[in-house]
Amino acid sequence: MDEMTIDELEGILDEVAERANEEWRTVTARAIQFLAGRGQEFTADDVWALIEPMGVTTHEPNAMGAMFNKARREGVIESDGLYRPSCRRNAHRRMVRVWRAAK
Repeated sequence: MDEMTIDELEGILDEVAERANEEWRTVTARAIQFLAGRGQEFTADDVWALIEPMGVTTHEPNAMGAMFNKARREGVIESDGLYRPSCRRNAHRRMVRVWRAAK
């Protein structure tokens, strides 16, 4: 398999995000900004906990990672590379990255 550049990977992630429902993308971006603004660490679990009760959905749930990548590139969030087990039942305790507001 050929190696992929960071730019190629980010292009693929952007395409995944673009296929997601526009309203979902907007709500998700706002949730990430809100959580970053609290000054505490957070994960995708926290974003899902905010947006799911709103009833906003997308057919492309894998776009969550792309939304975090976009927020990272925009300087909203950063990570030290820490992970913790997901608490979402349908995630089966897979590891999720820990994020915080960018300095």
